[in-house]
Amino acid sequence: MRVNLDIQALRVFIKISELRSFTRAAEALYVTQPAISQQIRRLEESLEAQLFIRDNKQALLTLEGEKLLKYAREIVTSNDKIGEIFGEKPIKQTVTIGMPEHFCEQVLPQIISGMASLLPSIQLIVKVARSVFLSELVNDGKVDVGLIIDEMEHMPETIWHSLAVTWFSSENLSLTQEGHIPLALFKAPCGFRSLAIRKLEESGIRWQCAYESEDLISLRSAVQAGVGITVLPDLSDSKGLRKLDNSETLPQLPKFAVGLKQRDGWNPPYKQDLINIIRSVWTSEKNLQA
Repeated sequence: MRVNLDIQALRVFIKISELRSFTRAAEALYVTQPAISQQIRRLEESLEAQLFIRDNKQALLTLEGEKLLKYAREIVTSNDKIGEIFGEKPIKQTVTIGMPEHFCEQVLPQIISGMASLLPSIQLIVKVARSVFLSELVNDGKVDVGLIIDEMEHMPETIWHSLAVTWFSSENLSLTQEGHIPLALFKAPCGFRSLAIRKLEESGIRWQCAYESEDLISLRSAVQAGVGITVLPDLSDSKGLRKLDNSETLPQLPKFAVGLKQRDGWNPPYKQDLINIIRSVWTSEKNLQA
């Protein structure tokens, strides 16, 4: 005999057997008594067996009902276990952090490590872009929180700390006041590109763009190869590069600032914990006091 048993009907059957009453079972299951009576009738029809007898207003199991009870419990338990395995998973919270490429080598790995230890249930998404684009992404709601670099006087966000920017060249490049200064620059728009050009123009120093790059790695490679000089934050990996901060040929550069920009309305329960992680990593990396 092949049957397709209704799981809900089996739940009703089990509850009636426990309470020995159709009425109390209906109340416990928050359904009407006619509804559970109909389910039991259909179950009896599919099994071709009577499952209950009434005795003094009690619903007692028949011999056939007693045979079914053990298997009904096993079936319902197995059904619920399958539901737990394949059921709806809890939605994991995510946070999107943005930062310039300059922070990816030293700062980002420590933020990832800190979140893994202190906020393991939060999924981290990282967006790497220039500060001008990160500000737009935060304003558009596509990034929750971003580390932003800008000139001190232009920084609209809460400033965490000042940041020195420096002229860099290859180890062997020699600059003279004769001829044009060769520049290796990020493609526009870029704050460091604009700063380098503006300062040279203000100082009356002739320049030419010898190399343009979309990313930090290739820009550093061009500078290391002696193609031109560039402007970078002093925190960048300067291996193979030479600082020109005491050069008499080049103009002095203003201080930049690092700030944290947050998306409007972004206020998850873990917000302060995340900000503390980012601040702690930044403080540790730069040996600064928060």
